[in-house]
Formats: sequence, C-alpha cells, structure tokens
Amino acid sequence: MKLLLTTVPGLEFIVKEEMSEAYGHLDIHFNVLTGRVFAEVKEPIARVLALRSVENIRFILEEDRTLEGAIERSLDEVRDLSKGLRTFAVHAERVTKEVGFTSLDLAREAGRILLEKLGLRVQLDAPDIVFYVEYDRGVYRFGVDITPFSTLRDRPYRKALHKSALNPIIAYAMCRLAGPARRILDPFCGSGTIVLEYLSLYPEAEGLCGDVETETALKASENAKTEGLAHIYVQDVLKPALRKGLEVDAIITNPPFGIREKAVGRLRRVYEALFMMAEELLSSKGKLVMITPRRELVQAKSLYLEREIVINEGGLASWIYVFGRG
Repeated sequence: MKLLLTTVPGLEFIVKEEMSEAYGHLDIHFNVLTGRVFAEVKEPIARVLALRSVENIRFILEEDRTLEGAIERSLDEVRDLSKGLRTFAVHAERVTKEVGFTSLDLAREAGRILLEKLGLRVQLDAPDIVFYVEYDRGVYRFGVDITPFSTLRDRPYRKALHKSALNPIIAYAMCRLAGPARRILDPFCGSGTIVLEYLSLYPEAEGLCGDVETETALKASENAKTEGLAHIYVQDVLKPALRKGLEVDAIITNPPFGIREKAVGRLRRVYEALFMMAEELLSSKGKLVMITPRRELVQAKSLYLEREIVINEGGLASWIYVFGRG
C-alpha cells in the first residue's frame, strides 16, 4: 500500500530513517522542504501510527490525470473500506497552485462523485470515514485520511504549554541528531518539550531542564509527570544555576529569537552565554544541537559545525545546527 506521510518541511529524512527502522528496507521517496514523504508498505500500518516524526498519514489508493479517473479506479477498494458505514467527508488539498480551483472546490467535486457512486451521506462533523484527495502538478491522488481528527504531533504529556512551545516533531528530530547520551541539558526548556522527547527516545538518560521563568518551569514540571522524570530548575542562562564541574553529553535547545517573546537580556548576550555554557559543560564527545531563525547570532568559537539543516514551519525558515567538540 502507498502511504503519504506529512511532517515539518525539511525533516523528511528523519521520517525516512524512522520508517526504515520500523519496517526495514522500503521504497521511500520525497522532495526536500515539501513536508511530504511517500512510502510503499506491504505490512499493516499499525507501526506507522507510533512514529514520532510524522504529523499525518494518508492511504493513497489511486492516482490519475483526472479526479474522476482516480476515484473510479479505486471504487472496489472504497466499497470494501466503507462497507457498513453510513457517512463520509472529504479532506482535500491543492498542493500546487497553477490551477483555477481551490481545495474547497476539489473537496466539493470529490464529494459529489462519491455521493453518486457510494450512496453514503455527507457528514462533516463526525463522519464514519474521511476520504483524501489532492491535486499535485497535474496528478490527482485519492485515498483515505488515516488521521483525520487529530495529528500524530499531539503528545499525551503536552498538558501545560508555553506560549512559544516547540513543535514536538522538531524536538524529536533534534534529539535524534544529538544521539544517545548519559545526560542532556536544555537551558531554555519552556514547557519541557525537548527534554521529554529525549526521554521518550532514550529513557535511561538523565534530563536537565532549566528556564528563566518560574511559571514556565512549573509547566515543564507538570508535563514531566506524564512522560518521565526530569530535573527541572529555574535559571538565567547569563547566570547559570548549575553546580561546578557538571558535565553533559548534549545540550539540545531552542533559544529565544525575539518573535513571540523577548529574551531576558539582549539576544546576542544570550546566544553568547549559550555557546559559553556549551564550551564549559560538554563532554569530550558532546554535542550542541540548537534551532533558530536568527543565523547571525550563531557564532561558535571552539565548537565545530557537524551539520546544518534548514526547515520551514508556518512560513518561518529556521536552521537546526549540530555542533561538536573541536
């Protein structure tokens, strides 16, 4: 079966890695910065639902140069899938914009065809099945939306959220890039997303979670009760509250960048303090993994750049940097 997996644009390679770990060798292809990964899976898709790098899953039944053709070619499977069901809805997406119709127009036309072919009733609020249709560069794809009412990005531990909480998929990708470690630190932890994602990936690790705001640290503490135990404390990165001689194997963080919130202290000073902290605390093979849209503030001195990845979320370009010891 052909699956369309969506993710944060720029992190398609993480989805490929995670899919390969779950299923072994697969036929997987994607274009970078589209947020869309296609995979051919022969086994049941239950394991896909456990992936932490995926946002939504669509089961693609057929594709064709016309919408009618894509639906017509998949009717036998559609009838099997909808057997015993009464209502349906259509989720549509116009991936490329060179045509004169909207996603809503596409959904309406697909709904009309399905209504005629299947005899099911349209129900937008709580349908029994949600079909998926998209238009992409002259091709119509038709299938079933596997995650129509929620996204795999939602995490059970996210009960108390910081106003600029990091997308857990991005946090998860950063944790994978950091790799296994005995002890990690996020000095700008917000509601704890990065540390809690890390503990879900490497449950034996020790997580240190600091933030300058007491209220924010309390939110991280509330979330940590669900996912795992982390050491949460209040600190100003300009005046670290860590014991002398402490060593960490990775610093994974999303420092402030002045769009949704202002840093306590000027941004440049805050970034300089972050790199100074990394130089002082990282073990001999330690890594600093950080994300920011403010490239001009990234100035590592004694650390060397291992990897730089551009992502795009909500129209905002950001860069994930992986630094190692020089």
